[in-house]
Amino acid sequence: MATKSIPDMLRRSLESHMAEADLRNDEELKEIMGKLASLSSKVAAAKAQALARRAKGNKD
Repeated sequence: MATKSIPDMLRRSLESHMAEADLRNDEELKEIMGKLASLSSKVAAAKAQALARRAKGNKD
């Protein structure tokens, strides 16, 4: 089972609050969501890199 990164969890939480009308989908929220998406991509890349290093280390 894949674990979710913190940025993914925050994004889902914000989406839930938007769906319940706790938050408005304004420019500030769009900017935050964009930054979370970017951070999530960076986290995924770092995780993949760490896993690749670990796999390479296990082969040696």
